[in-house]
Amino acid sequence: MDGFKSIEIKKFRGIDHLLIEDCSRVNVFLGQNNSGKTTVLESIAMLMSMSNPDIPQAINAVRARKPFSKFIDIQYYFNNLDVATPPEVKAEQTDGFSRHLKFALSYVFDELADPQNEPQQQMGTVKYVNTLEMNFDISNGTFKQNYQSWLRVNSQGLVVNRKVADGYLENKRAWLTPSDLMTSNLANDLAELFKRNRKDAILALLKLFDSRINGIEILTDDIYVGFEGMAQMLSQSMMGDGLRRYLNIVAAAANPLTNILLIDEIDNGLHYSVYKKLWQSLFALANATDKQIFVSTHSKETLYYLNEMLQETPAYQPDMRLFTLERTIKKGMQAYMYTYEGLAEACDNDVELRSIV
Repeated sequence: MDGFKSIEIKKFRGIDHLLIEDCSRVNVFLGQNNSGKTTVLESIAMLMSMSNPDIPQAINAVRARKPFSKFIDIQYYFNNLDVATPPEVKAEQTDGFSRHLKFALSYVFDELADPQNEPQQQMGTVKYVNTLEMNFDISNGTFKQNYQSWLRVNSQGLVVNRKVADGYLENKRAWLTPSDLMTSNLANDLAELFKRNRKDAILALLKLFDSRINGIEILTDDIYVGFEGMAQMLSQSMMGDGLRRYLNIVAAAANPLTNILLIDEIDNGLHYSVYKKLWQSLFALANATDKQIFVSTHSKETLYYLNEMLQETPAYQPDMRLFTLERTIKKGMQAYMYTYEGLAEACDNDVELRSIV
């Protein structure tokens, strides 16, 4: 598996410090509301796009469920809004390399950004800044290479200058599927699969969701699905949220160009009858495309169906890890890890895994 063995997060959003160890092919994050599940997925997305200075605003826009995010919103990445303490994300990869991202806000004079050579706004007691720095490195043993990307804004917060790190080319691709359908890479995923003559595979996955489905096409910049007994195919915009959600997930999982797939609230919008089929598809696709998947969920039902699927398919059992995120009084934020055996025991004895409190 080409992915992450461990992930360490410091001062990122509401997470002061969190270490997640022994990641596997499919990793499921559990926890109470506001426990940091979405933040963990976002931190991985940031780490996988660490050379792209536009990614913080893009991820904020997804969280805010609006098309754009203001530059000033980047302050919300900083723990307790302390913009003087840089957030950090670090991961140990399965190939022996490590990647480390630290980003900072600063004020740098730039004629494009601020021709009057003075800050224009205040942010609390901290001078309003105009530059986001993405400082990151790749290391392996004694080898270490440092890089920096940045973007700069004017006094209205509009990006006027940016630089992508010299000499760095990202060789891995991640995709974050949010809990709703605000953003989607579906058309690109399907186009890649159709190009590789994989349309039948997607159609077979759709039939697991609804046996009446008999076709799928990309027509005039939209996606259409055919149903038995219907004279015309149905645009995805006219489909129910459950089918659209399911199609988004399985298409992203099937796309071989995506190395790491991040799915927030996987059960959102789906009927319980689909859960086991979806888990079966995700594990099969993750293995077929050598992909690592990170998932968050609130649903106890989906855990029971995950356990049921793993009981029926023992070959997938070593590929699963559960992590319950908990804020403790003495140890701070912790990730309590369970293998398949822990999941099976909890399901057999009706033990709550979504919180240890």
